[in-house]
Amino acid sequence: MAFLPIWEIILPFCSSASSSLSISNPPSSWVKSIPSLMRLFLFSAILLFPLFSPGTLAFCQSSTSESPGEDSRIAEIRIEGLDRLGAAEVLTRMKLRTGSIYTPAALDEEYRRLWGSGDFVSIAPPVIQQIPEGVIITISLEERKPIRNVYIDGNEAQSDKVILREIQTREDELYDPLIIREDIDVIRNLLLKDGFPFANVSSRLEGSLSKLSVVFEIDEGPQVLIRSVGFVGEANIPAKEILSIMQLNPRTFLGIGRSGKFDPRLLEGDLNQIREYYFLKGYFDAQVSLNRKEFTEDLQNLRLVLEISEGPRYQVGKVEFEFSETPTVTEAELKEICEVVEGSEWDGEKIKNDAEAIRKLFNDQAFVDASVDPTVIYPLEGEDVTLKYLISQGSKVSVGEIQIQGNRSTQDEVIRRQLEIYPGEEFRPSQIQDSLSNLYRLQYFNSIRPYFDSGGPSGDRPVVFELTEGSTGRALFGVGYSSSTGVLGNIAIEKRNFDIQDWPSSLTDIPGSFTGAGQKLILEAQPGTEYSRYRLQFLEPYLAGSHNSLRVSAFRSVLLRQSYTEDRNSAGITIGRLFDRELKIRGEIGIRRENITIENIALGSPTVILDSEGKTPVTSLDLRFDWDQRVFRPDIGAVDGWNIETTLTRTGGALGGDLDLNKAELRISFFDTVFEETDDLRHVLAFKNTFGAVESYGDDSFIPIFERYYLGGPRSLRGFDYRGAGPSENGIETGGTVRHFGSLEYTWPLLESTMRGTLFADYGNLSEGLDNFSLDDYRLGVGGGVILYIPLFGQRLPISVTWTEAVIKEEGDRTREFSFDLGWILR
Repeated sequence: MAFLPIWEIILPFCSSASSSLSISNPPSSWVKSIPSLMRLFLFSAILLFPLFSPGTLAFCQSSTSESPGEDSRIAEIRIEGLDRLGAAEVLTRMKLRTGSIYTPAALDEEYRRLWGSGDFVSIAPPVIQQIPEGVIITISLEERKPIRNVYIDGNEAQSDKVILREIQTREDELYDPLIIREDIDVIRNLLLKDGFPFANVSSRLEGSLSKLSVVFEIDEGPQVLIRSVGFVGEANIPAKEILSIMQLNPRTFLGIGRSGKFDPRLLEGDLNQIREYYFLKGYFDAQVSLNRKEFTEDLQNLRLVLEISEGPRYQVGKVEFEFSETPTVTEAELKEICEVVEGSEWDGEKIKNDAEAIRKLFNDQAFVDASVDPTVIYPLEGEDVTLKYLISQGSKVSVGEIQIQGNRSTQDEVIRRQLEIYPGEEFRPSQIQDSLSNLYRLQYFNSIRPYFDSGGPSGDRPVVFELTEGSTGRALFGVGYSSSTGVLGNIAIEKRNFDIQDWPSSLTDIPGSFTGAGQKLILEAQPGTEYSRYRLQFLEPYLAGSHNSLRVSAFRSVLLRQSYTEDRNSAGITIGRLFDRELKIRGEIGIRRENITIENIALGSPTVILDSEGKTPVTSLDLRFDWDQRVFRPDIGAVDGWNIETTLTRTGGALGGDLDLNKAELRISFFDTVFEETDDLRHVLAFKNTFGAVESYGDDSFIPIFERYYLGGPRSLRGFDYRGAGPSENGIETGGTVRHFGSLEYTWPLLESTMRGTLFADYGNLSEGLDNFSLDDYRLGVGGGVILYIPLFGQRLPISVTWTEAVIKEEGDRTREFSFDLGWILR
């Protein structure tokens, strides 16, 4: 049964007054005019209305004759007061029928159905008339009228469109006074949120019954802005720290960041938040309340004053551990990893972190169900509390069946060889994270969700890796730009999850073919105005299912410099091996055959360029070792860990060719997540360094222009032009034989995973020989910028914009403050 508001029920049942369209609020004045005892009786009767027995409505029935007999039949049912609905339609909804036996209980049930239909504003008591043929039942109804228009009057802060979108009242729907009252609250809450605590909202009805209009009238009053928040009694926690946890904050300049709009609904929540913060910091007796509100005369500006009684800050007098089972670690080992120790001031945040560190300690011993709950025991006197950790260690868990789900194209083997867990081994959550990092490093998947039944019994625990595959191939036809290499065309086919054996059986199979074996294929042509590159590369990372790898490549590049042109052709083959899966130590050995041509030399070019003229065949043997402990996340890349990579190159000698050179390079990088909003939204600090040296051996000490190192540009030393830092002659760079450059860079998410901000300091030095390498010659560039990623062709198009100031530079260096990269400028 549906119930109208109390006043809506009183009017039809207990008053002969007719219903009026002007009703917009409860008729409180009418109710107040009834004597107190009568009001109490009426309200009690209404509240108990649903509890009456089936004869409930009989007490108010009126009749023109004697009461109907027990066997009286219904001679006729009359429906009055209808306009929108027809009487026949209402009668078909009713279970009472002409000719059926009349009972009050059946009539009561019919009234409940009529109320429940929601089509009526009021229903008058039935009129029962006894005639020789039986009884005539007359029911008078007042229909809900359709709303033709909804108007908002008096609003200035909120647009009509915003309000109409939030309220339930709609044009062409039926008028419902309950919904009107709910909408009044909605509008009032919108105004409160916008800083109008004195706003009044009411409603009125206009027009005829057939053209009903609802008007919401708004009296906004002044908008109140918080200009300051003061504190009385705070001493040990700075006001700035307290404000940082409050929602009600003073308005900043132009309202940027903090609007300062006063919403009184937030005040009690802020007081509770401050109390909880004090409790977290060890002020267990702290009391926080509103001292006063100070309004300006026009009520538009407000100063809030909060009163704080801090009380003493409790200290940790004793740290105890209570185990539900015999522990596998000692209390001394647990205390060693805890930051809060005996004598420390109570700090709930640090204690929470300590509890998490203890839990991870047990997790990494395969107690994956371990729980750690810190509790406080108060002293009878004094301010030293006991911090007790309640530890449930549980039983050791082993890895059960490992299931792979969601890999429609990628072979199971490609995924499983990246996992750090194996069935039957002890279950260690840290190895799950290592497995995730390995899989994200492949860049095959948009998302990876590992899960297992954490509440199951001890023993084997099945693990499921649920994957969502992303686009692993791309066909690019576009244009890119780099401030260092100019405009570049790009025609490329790149497949990261290639399968050379997955040939299509028909033309319709081509889009999904050549996929799933974890190989890599690159076919690329990048013609440009200053730099052009053409490349073919095939990589098999696990040759014949082993830990050996095979890479075959062919390469051509053309570099147009100010004083010469460099044309390089290269082909090579490399064999590698993963020596230690856990430590991720990999080694490679490869041989390259190159032909480099220096031509179109300008007049007045440096001697090193003149001496490099012509075609030079080169044969090189590369030996490379890589120790990679980085943790990867999608979109961001490396977020934790470190990487050491060293490359030794032997050119000429017994290998043949016209050059005899030795080259050594060392790359070291460190990554650390400073702050983590979510797993994919991290603030990352990166520290990278690259060292390199080249020297000749044998009879010839000459090192040509194309085998030298250079410095400057967005990928080595920002703030300087491409190859703009280092030795030069007549303004033309001549390169060096010893180089070091590095960067300290902080990046953070600005717009989810679409945009990241960056602050960095790049430094580097380039010299002719190790004897000339001096700390006094280092360059330094400091700057910042943004990196924007736009989805395109199944990949993310990177746009990098940075501004760098060359803080330390040398005479002859060419600087560049603004750097802009657009497109897939492949490294």
